[in-house]
Amino acid sequence: MSIQTRFTDLPPLSPGAPLHLYTHEFTGKGSSRSAYIQAGLHADEHPGLLVVQHLKKMLVTLHKQNKILGRIVLCPFANPVGMTQNVFGFWAGRFNLANGENFNRNFPDLLPLLDAQLNDSTCQKLPPKQRLMNAVGALSPTDTVSALRQTLLGEALQHDVVLDLHCDTAGVLHLYANQGPRDQALKLAECMNIEIVFLEESAGGQPFDESCNRPWDWLIKNELLSKEARPFAASIELRGQADVDDQLAHEDALGILDFLAEEGLIRLDAPIEAKCIPQVYPLEGASHLPSPGHGLLVWKKRVGEAVSKGELIGEIVPLDSAIGTPRLPIFSDVDGVIVVQPLFKLVRAGQRVALLAGTEPLPNRRAGQLLNHF
Repeated sequence: MSIQTRFTDLPPLSPGAPLHLYTHEFTGKGSSRSAYIQAGLHADEHPGLLVVQHLKKMLVTLHKQNKILGRIVLCPFANPVGMTQNVFGFWAGRFNLANGENFNRNFPDLLPLLDAQLNDSTCQKLPPKQRLMNAVGALSPTDTVSALRQTLLGEALQHDVVLDLHCDTAGVLHLYANQGPRDQALKLAECMNIEIVFLEESAGGQPFDESCNRPWDWLIKNELLSKEARPFAASIELRGQADVDDQLAHEDALGILDFLAEEGLIRLDAPIEAKCIPQVYPLEGASHLPSPGHGLLVWKKRVGEAVSKGELIGEIVPLDSAIGTPRLPIFSDVDGVIVVQPLFKLVRAGQRVALLAGTEPLPNRRAGQLLNHF
């Protein structure tokens, strides 16, 4: 049993500006299973950073009590590039300022490299995880961010459980997962008191969790891995950017530990009880409502509240209109619940002003094109 801290050097962003990726590894006895948990891939989303600090402290205690059974790796901040992007006092860590690219898009697609292995005799007897490591090793990163993505993906694909901690602007707890391991997604939601679960087959855009899921699906399709042995990856949205709070972080960390106990990675004395009944929503039913105009956003409904299709849920107050001009109404286009609203209320026309979880797929939503790039 051991605790180790590892440092991975990344190519510098510029001369004299070295970057490092930190991970803390807790190894126990009794299980060959492992988990990887990271926070801050979007470097302007900070609740997860605090959750990892709580997890680190809790895992040290469990280690002293000999209650860690498998291997658990924590990455306290997964985007040291984004952590350098403080602009006039504001963290601009969602997009790479060098090219405008979302840090959680365009992770490597390993499927072409895995397809090439099928015709390579030296790969025929390799175990599944080694096939994936070979594919990751065949990547040729061209800059700091692509090297970071290669490193994060290479770490994640070694594990049985992968949790990517995010948050939105202002919202309620929710998570995104693949349709395949549905039962694990629901168990995670129960452990963490998450009532809203988005499931999908193919989100598109190659975010981190999809770059994990697609190679595992490839292994199953090519009969190199059983469905029962399929690893599990999920993106957990820890409310909103302002929800950096010790009590919330402590509760979230306890929920993650409950899930790790369910997965056989740690041993907890207290029995695990379901904290809520999660509701599954198809990602095709997620509505990103655009603002009908410029102005101040005023809500009639709040995050977490149920809405009906056609219901007035908010208004835009124009600032440059003639006296007597009415407010612009915002109507729900689904039967469901409000998941996310903006943290800042001055909005532009066309800007997303809400994420709604709808119970039925929407006609304008297509598999493989389900993630916006904002």
